[in-house]
Amino acid sequence: MLFNTTMSFKHTALWKAAFETSRTDATPEEQARLAGCYDAMRARASMLVAKIASDLPHMTVHDVTHLDALWEMASIAVGEEVELNPAEAFVFGGAILLHDAAMTLAAFPGGISQLREQAEWRDLHARYLTSAPAGDTAAAKDAENRATSDALRLLHAKQAENLPMISWVGPQKHQMFIIEDQQVRNFYGRKIGKIANSHWWGISRVEDELSGTLGALPGVTNCTVDLLKVACLLRVADAMHLDQRRAPAFEFALIQPTGVSADHWKFQERMAKPYVQADALVYTAQPPFDASDADSWWTAFDALQMVDRELRDVDRVLRDRQKNPLVVRRVEGAHSPSDLAQTVETVGWVPVDSTVRVSDVPKIVASLGGSKLYGDSTAAPIRELIQNGLDAITARRRLQGRPPKWGELKVLFQKRDDGYWLCFEDNGVGMSQTVLTGPLIDFGNSFWKSSLAIQEFPGLAAAGMKSRGKYGIGFFSIFMLGDLVRVISRRYDRDTQSACVLEFRHGLGSRPNLRNADTKEVPMDGGTRVEVKLKNNPFEPDGLLYRKNPFAEGQVVKLSRVIAAIAPACDVTITVTDDDEPLGNTTAGDWLEITSATLLDRITGGDDADDKPSSPVRPWEELVELRDEDGKLYGRARIDAANYWPSSGLLTVDGLAASKITSVAGILIGVETTASRNSASPIVPAPVLASWSSEQAIALAAAEIPDAEKARAAAIVMGCGGDIGELPVVWWHERWMTASQFIEAVESLDRLELHEGAIRHDDDDDVTKREFESSFNASPNISQTTDGRYGRLRDTDWISIVTKGAGSTPIDVIEELLCEAWGKVESEEETLVVGESNGTEIFRNVCVYTRTSAAGEDEEAEYPE
Repeated sequence: MLFNTTMSFKHTALWKAAFETSRTDATPEEQARLAGCYDAMRARASMLVAKIASDLPHMTVHDVTHLDALWEMASIAVGEEVELNPAEAFVFGGAILLHDAAMTLAAFPGGISQLREQAEWRDLHARYLTSAPAGDTAAAKDAENRATSDALRLLHAKQAENLPMISWVGPQKHQMFIIEDQQVRNFYGRKIGKIANSHWWGISRVEDELSGTLGALPGVTNCTVDLLKVACLLRVADAMHLDQRRAPAFEFALIQPTGVSADHWKFQERMAKPYVQADALVYTAQPPFDASDADSWWTAFDALQMVDRELRDVDRVLRDRQKNPLVVRRVEGAHSPSDLAQTVETVGWVPVDSTVRVSDVPKIVASLGGSKLYGDSTAAPIRELIQNGLDAITARRRLQGRPPKWGELKVLFQKRDDGYWLCFEDNGVGMSQTVLTGPLIDFGNSFWKSSLAIQEFPGLAAAGMKSRGKYGIGFFSIFMLGDLVRVISRRYDRDTQSACVLEFRHGLGSRPNLRNADTKEVPMDGGTRVEVKLKNNPFEPDGLLYRKNPFAEGQVVKLSRVIAAIAPACDVTITVTDDDEPLGNTTAGDWLEITSATLLDRITGGDDADDKPSSPVRPWEELVELRDEDGKLYGRARIDAANYWPSSGLLTVDGLAASKITSVAGILIGVETTASRNSASPIVPAPVLASWSSEQAIALAAAEIPDAEKARAAAIVMGCGGDIGELPVVWWHERWMTASQFIEAVESLDRLELHEGAIRHDDDDDVTKREFESSFNASPNISQTTDGRYGRLRDTDWISIVTKGAGSTPIDVIEELLCEAWGKVESEEETLVVGESNGTEIFRNVCVYTRTSAAGEDEEAEYPE
C-alpha cells in the first residue's frame, strides 16, 4: 500500500532533525515513540483521505501524497532557520494528516445522516432548494448533492478539529481512533485538531488563539510545543504545495473536471517544485501556457498571490513575536503578471493585468446607490435603513426561536449641538467586525446571500430566514441624507466590549474609521444603530419633513407619519421618538387589526392637524382581507371606483411601501421588480382576486354611491375575473342598467349600435350628439372612461398581470349578454353619423350588433323542408 512504501517525507530536513538526529532535548526512545505514533496515525489517515476523491471527484489530489509533500514544502520554507523538536514535529505532522481529512463523509462516523444534522448543511440545502421548482424530484436531489459537497468543503476544517478525539466502530465492535496511543491522543489530540482547523482561519485569529506553548508530556518527551510556530508552518506549507503531484494528467483524463476545477488541474499539472532564491519562493512551469490556456494561467496567478499573502502574513507574525522567521517571505512575480510570466511562462500571448477596476469607488456608489437609482425622494434611504433593521431582527428571531412579533426598531430624531440627526436602532443580531468592515461596505455584495452568513450564523438559513435585502446596495443610500454617518454594532451573543463603531466623516469620498465603541454608545440588548447627520434642515424645502403641495403652501409633517407611510405593514414594531418624546409607533402586524380609516391614513401619510382620529368609513368602504383556502394572506383592500387622488392603494414588499396602484384602496402584498424597490407586482393568485372582487361587487351594489361609480366598479370586478352581480354595466336611455335589466330591454330588438366616449370635433367644441334609439354605451373600461368626471386610470396593468388575462372587459360581458338574449349574434363596424358641429356631420366607426337567429327562423318558416 502507498503509505507503507512511500516514505519520502522521512528524507526531509524537518523529519530528520526531529526524529533521526541526536538531540539534547529528547532520547532516542522518545523520538522513536513519537515517530511510531505518527506512522500509525498516518496509516489510518491515509485510508481516510483516500475517500475524498469519491466524495469530491473534481478536487485536485488530497490523498497521502499531498500530505507527505507538506513536509517537503515546510522544509523549503524554513531552510536552516527553523527546526521542530520531536513533540512539535509530531503535532505538526498530525495537523498535516488531518487538515483536509474531513472532506469526505467517512470523516463523519454517522455518515450522511450526521452531516445533514449540521447547521451548515441545512443552510446550504435550504438555499439551493429555494431555486428548485416545486415537485421537481431531480432538482431536489441536485440540491441535496450540492449541499453535501459544499458542506464538506465548508466544514472540513471545523470537523478536522474533532477527528483526533472521535472514534469509528471496528469489526469487533470496538472503538478505533486515528491516534491509537491513548496517552498521546489525550494529551496532544485536541491541540492537533485545533491547529488543523486553524489553516482555514484568518492570520489574526491564529495569532490570538494559538500564541501559547504546550508543556512536555511526562514519560514520553521533555519537549514543549510552540503552537504558533507549528500553526504558521502548516498554513504556509499547505499553501505552497502547487505542483504536478496534485494534478496527475491521467487522473484528469479519467474524471474530466470542468469550470474552475479544470483550471486548477490544468495549471498544477505543469508546475514544478518551487525553489528558494534570496528571500523569495520561485515557481516555474512547463510547457508554457498558450492562449487557449489563459484562464488556467490566471488561476495560477491568483493561487500564487494567495501563497504570497500567507508568506507575508506569517513572516510578520513570527517577527512581531520575536521568533525565528522563515527563509522565504514572498513569491517571486506574484504582484505582476508580466513578472510571473518570466517563470510561469506563456507563449503566443502576454498576460496583462486588465482586471476591471473601479478607480473612483465613491463616484460609482453615489451613481448606482444614491439618487441615480432611487431618485431624489428621502423615502428611499429611510426604507433601506428600516429594511436592514428588520432583517437583523428577523434573523435574531430565527436564531433564538423568538416569538413572531418579537423585536423593536427605534427611529430617533434628535437636535444635537452640531445639527439634526436621524438614527435607526434595532435589537437584531448585530454585526461582527468582519461583517462591519466587509459585506456592509462592499457595494453590491449582499451579506445574507454570501457564504459568510452561513459561517457567522450557522443554522439561520435552515431556520427559514428570508432576507429582505438582496442586492448589497441599500446601505449606501444613507449618504443621500448626509455625509457624516456612524454605524455602531454589537453582536447579540457577545459582550459590550466587542462593539465597534464604523464612521464616515466626509461622505463616500472619505475612508471610514473603525474604533471600539464607548459603553454609552453600545445598543443595550445587542444590535445595530445607524446615525446620520442630516445635510438639509428637515423643516425647510428639500428637508426630510417638508412636503410640497402643488395647490398650496407646503407643510411640515411629523416623522411618525413619514415612517408609517414608508413601513405601513411590517411584522416588527417601529417606535418613533423626537428628542426622547414619543411620536407614535406601528405595532408588529397591526395593519390587519387597526380600523380601515386608520390604515388608509397611514398609507397616504394622513394629516398631522391635531392628530385627530380618522372618521369611520362607510360599510362598503371597509378593507377586506384577501386570503386563499389555506389562510395565506395577500392583502387587505377594497375596490376603489372613485379614483380619488392621492391614491390610497399600495403594493408593499415585506411590509414596506413599494408602489402606488389605482382601482383599489388598501394594501396588496407584492414582490419587487426593480433593485430600487420602488416598483412591485402583486402576488395574489387570480382565483383569490376573483373571489375577493365578487364579494366587493355585492357590497358595492348596495352602496350609496352614484351609478356611474358602480359601473366603474363593475369594470374593475370584470378585470379581476369576478362576478359583477347586480352592479350596472350598460348606459342606455339615459340610465345605467344591470345585466338582467339589459337582457330584458333588448329581447325585442334585432339591432344595436355601440359607441363609447364623448363625441368631440377638432374644429369646434360646440358639438351636438346624434342619438339613436337603439344605441348604448358600456360601463367605463379599466383603461378608459366614458364619464368626463373621472380621469384616466393609472397603473392598472397589475390586474392583467395577476389574472394573466383571465379577467374580462365590459364589452366582453355585453356581448355575452346579447348572446344570452338573442342566441346567435353577429357584429361588424359601420360608419355612422354620430353628431354634428356647426352643421357639419361627424362620422365615427360604430360597432353594430345584429340578431341572426331570428332571421334563420323566418327562413325556415317560408321554405319548409
